[in-house]
Amino acid sequence: MADRPQLSAPKRHRQVMLGWAGALLIAGLLTGCGKPYPQPQKAAKDMPDALVPVEVDLGQFECTIPNDRTNSTITIDFHPFAKMPRYKSDELQELLKTHQNRFRHDVLLGVRKFDRPTLNEPDLTTLRNEIRGSIDAILPENKIELIGFYNFQFLEE
Repeated sequence: MADRPQLSAPKRHRQVMLGWAGALLIAGLLTGCGKPYPQPQKAAKDMPDALVPVEVDLGQFECTIPNDRTNSTITIDFHPFAKMPRYKSDELQELLKTHQNRFRHDVLLGVRKFDRPTLNEPDLTTLRNEIRGSIDAILPENKIELIGFYNFQFLEE
């Protein structure tokens, strides 16, 4: 090994101090200093997963429709959902909490006008349109992609 020349105490002190100053400077640059500038809040539709479709539960419904001509009743039990972009789903869920009674009333009032042929539609278009109309009443720009059902059944007695 080659012999290294010994540094005098003042030079060694200066070298150590420069080393520490460099380390502190690098640490300061890496961690940042001061308070960060607050970023402007992004609109919900500009978030990364804002356009991902999600299902919004619209609640469980049960309705009885009397039929005076046949002296029977039709009992309908259904549980709809709306498929829509995530950024609009939060808005709809909040409105459903505050306007739940109005929404349920509109849906049930429309369903009570249905007859057996309407309920026998293979894709339940009339019922889907009735639910969509009730949602449009509380949230006009709702971006609903489709109305679906977790379950649907009716029984005529």
